[in-house]
Amino acid sequence: MLVVSRPSAKPKLPAEKRIEVVHVSLMQDKRFALFAGLFMVGKTSVDDTTPTARTNGRDATYGRAFVDSLTDKELAFLVMHENMHKCYRHLTTWRSLYDDNHSLANTACDHVINLQLEEMDPNETVLVHPRDKVTGKRMGAHDPRFQGMDARQVYDILKEECKGGRKGRGGSGGEPSDEQGEPGDGNDRQGVDGSGLDEHDWEGAQDGLSENEKKQLERDIDQALRQGGIYAGKMGGQMSREIGELLTPKVDWREVVRVFVKTHLRDRQAPSWRKAHRNYLWQDIILPSVIGKRVKHLVLAMDTSGSVVGDLLTMFMSEFNKVVTDTNPERVDVLYWDTDVAGHETYKDADKKSIVHRTNPKGGGGTDPDCVPVFMHAHDLAPDVLVVLSDGYMSSDPAKWAGVTCPVLWCIIGSKSFTPPVGQLVNIKD
Repeated sequence: MLVVSRPSAKPKLPAEKRIEVVHVSLMQDKRFALFAGLFMVGKTSVDDTTPTARTNGRDATYGRAFVDSLTDKELAFLVMHENMHKCYRHLTTWRSLYDDNHSLANTACDHVINLQLEEMDPNETVLVHPRDKVTGKRMGAHDPRFQGMDARQVYDILKEECKGGRKGRGGSGGEPSDEQGEPGDGNDRQGVDGSGLDEHDWEGAQDGLSENEKKQLERDIDQALRQGGIYAGKMGGQMSREIGELLTPKVDWREVVRVFVKTHLRDRQAPSWRKAHRNYLWQDIILPSVIGKRVKHLVLAMDTSGSVVGDLLTMFMSEFNKVVTDTNPERVDVLYWDTDVAGHETYKDADKKSIVHRTNPKGGGGTDPDCVPVFMHAHDLAPDVLVVLSDGYMSSDPAKWAGVTCPVLWCIIGSKSFTPPVGQLVNIKD
């Protein structure tokens, strides 16, 4: 009698090897190629004590039993989840939320990541949100009403819902949870109903890294995303708006304004034949002397349509006042505008030092920056430098600015999509 034995099932790869395979498969998909370099940032390890997974914002640790319980697509979701925490610097950026309420901070960060991952792969071709094997519910935070929000916005909503009843829709699937919690050891489990997807090592992010290590981590993450962006671009992938904003150069707008105005308003040396250069007269050589020409005119055009008001206006005027003091132009004009120039102030000599105290903003209508060059032309204002402050939620006709020949700096508060008709742009974070 011939007995034919069935081949044994293919042995499952160890957790370490499965994570490596997942990294490679994600790198080969144009939707996730952006994160290729990020997988290499920090240390990736597996142990037998971590219940699910854990990160301190640099290193990622996976629990062996948990990894073994997941399908390949669920493991890919978990790996991306940990690396998205790195990408957004959640454990340093939102430390203040953790100090206020650690459980809600955990939940808010995970809502953001889980929803974004599901949006990246809505058909679950590569990623599948891990589910509880008994209940079938998604593990960790998931509530579609938070789509498009950042962790702070989600946190504020959850906290408001917790007031009075100690319940907020912060658990899995948006269901109520009873735990608010107090800051503990920094390894608080996400998903207050016990079905958390990972742990967040807030204390490790705060105290486990030296200041030099934190700065190096920032550089490493930034470089990894930029390199990943190039790699993804070659594969036909695209960078999300949220990550694109992370890579937008962060500049100190105060320094930009100072440098811009000083560059164009410094005393200039100009040759003049009205007086011969005395250093060469004894050689019977006639050359022009160099005469210092003090720059005369600076114009500040302030949007007073309703967005640039209060403390922000005072802050900008105080900074502008310092620039005026340093450069000392002969004349400063301040224009307050909405759809028209509603206020025009002129300062000379000693008055320039007290602009911030003497100025009287006017306006409050719509927003049309094209009224500025029209007003300047009508009143023969031909400054050496023009600085414009606005929220940027507007459109402009470049033809209206064709007559403005001086350097122009646009300080925009709010809109990231505004394109100035002329000049240089700096975005101010409000």
